[in-house]
Amino acid sequence: MANRDTSIDPRLLDSARKHFKEKGFLNAQLADICRDAGVTTGAVYKRYKGKEELFEAVIKDTVDSMNRVLYEARQTDPNSLSDEDLIQVWTNTEENTRMWYSRLMEMRDGLELLLRCAEGTKFSHFHDEWLEAMSDIDYAYLKVLQKRNLADKSITKLEIHVIVSAMWQLYSEPIIHGMSDKEIKHHCKVAGRLFNWAAAIGIKEV
Repeated sequence: MANRDTSIDPRLLDSARKHFKEKGFLNAQLADICRDAGVTTGAVYKRYKGKEELFEAVIKDTVDSMNRVLYEARQTDPNSLSDEDLIQVWTNTEENTRMWYSRLMEMRDGLELLLRCAEGTKFSHFHDEWLEAMSDIDYAYLKVLQKRNLADKSITKLEIHVIVSAMWQLYSEPIIHGMSDKEIKHHCKVAGRLFNWAAAIGIKEV
């Protein structure tokens, strides 16, 4: 039995990443991806069912990382936290902003593909679905705060979703627009000053 040519895989994924990023999933052509990778379309179909499965392979690590963020956030029961620790969760500082950006920058290329280039794939709504899931997690924390009379009880689940979406814009737009590392470092300071979770949900002094 002939050995599988594994040297094809990184070339193919690199070429696919380049074409999807430049043209989006819908406009990227499998023939062009294969030509730049120096492989035949037959070699692609031995590995993937088609262009969409190839796109999925390109962004798999990023999707896994994004889902891991949700998984980690779900591991703590907000009811188990002290008042002080629960309030600390909502403290938004430049340090916290930099931590988030550091994590997102590790998957920058994949995030850009997810946010800008996934139209026409099953991942076209991944961003919205991820935000909805994160909003649900944040709302569960808020409900505990409200139950303990530590936050404004009039803040609704829909408002939390809007706030989470606005916050995500602060994180994702620099990636979408290709800000340099230096520009993002400065943006962290601006975002840290601009957004105040504690004030937004009316956290009270303990």
